[in-house]
Amino acid sequence: MRILLFFVSCFFLANNSYTQSDTINQINPDNGRKTGYWIIKGSMSKIKGYDANAKVEEGIYKNSRKNGLWKKFWPNGAIKSEIIYKNGRSTGSYTTYFNNGQTEEKGTMKNGLLVGNFELYWANGEARQLKTFNELGATEGRVQYFYENGNTELDFTTINGKETGQSTWYFENGDKKREVTYNEGGIVAESVDFERTNAAFIDPDPAPVQKGPKIQGSFNSANSNLVDNYGKTYDDNKNILMDGEFKGDRLFNGRHYIYDEFGLLDHIKEYRDGIFVGKGIIGKKEKM
Repeated sequence: MRILLFFVSCFFLANNSYTQSDTINQINPDNGRKTGYWIIKGSMSKIKGYDANAKVEEGIYKNSRKNGLWKKFWPNGAIKSEIIYKNGRSTGSYTTYFNNGQTEEKGTMKNGLLVGNFELYWANGEARQLKTFNELGATEGRVQYFYENGNTELDFTTINGKETGQSTWYFENGDKKREVTYNEGGIVAESVDFERTNAAFIDPDPAPVQKGPKIQGSFNSANSNLVDNYGKTYDDNKNILMDGEFKGDRLFNGRHYIYDEFGLLDHIKEYRDGIFVGKGIIGKKEKM
């Protein structure tokens, strides 16, 4: 019994040694880099909305790069994400969550690409996207998109990211909207539109409209004067901030990249026709 207790004690200490107050948030005196277990609190973070002692994220640093499992938290204390890193780059399975505790996104990263099964959800728990990625980061097999009310929006099949066979679109009330048939290579062979036959779906609790953000960062030299057109903007560290079509002084169609206080990509917001439509997938832009 004493031997068992000894091993249990050793295991507990080994797995909790990083969390002791005298060993967390350490800086290597030889190179000035973060090392060991870190707990980032509101007072240390540039992210707004957190109390000074609220936990923002925690995990292990090696030479100031994230390694192993990192957890992020919402200001209310709920888990925000669980992501595995290797040398500062997400790798392996990950999960993100809404602040109500519902799963937002589940997937697997490999060499900067999404691979395997991918799941994206609405805040009410309904599926939003279901797809599978091959080793090249392209969709393979069935791809499904859903409305927030649970009805199917789009259902089609791909081979290495290219549509094949028949794709079907639906109205939010469930009526068929369009059917498209593809030849080999993803070329449209036939497209048929349908009229809605039942009453249109009316959302009983519509979310407030979020307009596209104002232009941030600077355009690359090739697009320095393209405001009412397609372009990309970058921050001072050459990180991409916006990628898409601009109208006036706002992002109209495209992606807005948001980084954490350490310069790592935190999440992506997607906009369509000037309004926010959801979060994008972290990783290289997938083919459908």
